[in-house]
Amino acid sequence: MQSAPLVMVKIQGSTPDSERLDRLLADACKKHGFRLDIEGWTRKTFDIYAGQARNRDNALVARVESLATTNGEIRVYDDRALPLAQEIGEALEREFGVKEATILRDRLPE
Repeated sequence: MQSAPLVMVKIQGSTPDSERLDRLLADACKKHGFRLDIEGWTRKTFDIYAGQARNRDNALVARVESLATTNGEIRVYDDRALPLAQEIGEALEREFGVKEATILRDRLPE
C-alpha cells in the first residue's frame, strides 16, 4: 500500500510583535475615541473608524497594516485621525525601531 505524500503547511501563530501591535493600536484607538476592526491573521489590516459604535454612519478614517512595524506607513483618510496617526507613528518608531514613520494622506479605498 502506497502512503500519501507528506505535505508541509506553515501555520502562522501569534508573535510577540503582532501582539504588541494589536495592543498598541487598540489602546490608541480607545484613547482617541475610534473603533478598531482587524482583518487577517498573517498580514493584518487594521481599519480605524470614527466613533465606538458599529453603524454605517461611522467613516473609515485610517488604516494600518501589519507591515507598518517595518515600513512605518499609516494611511489617513480623514483629518480627524491625524492626532491618532501621529501617536501611532511615534509608537512605531519607539516600540519597533522604525527609522521614520510616515503618515500618508490618501483617498478612501473602493
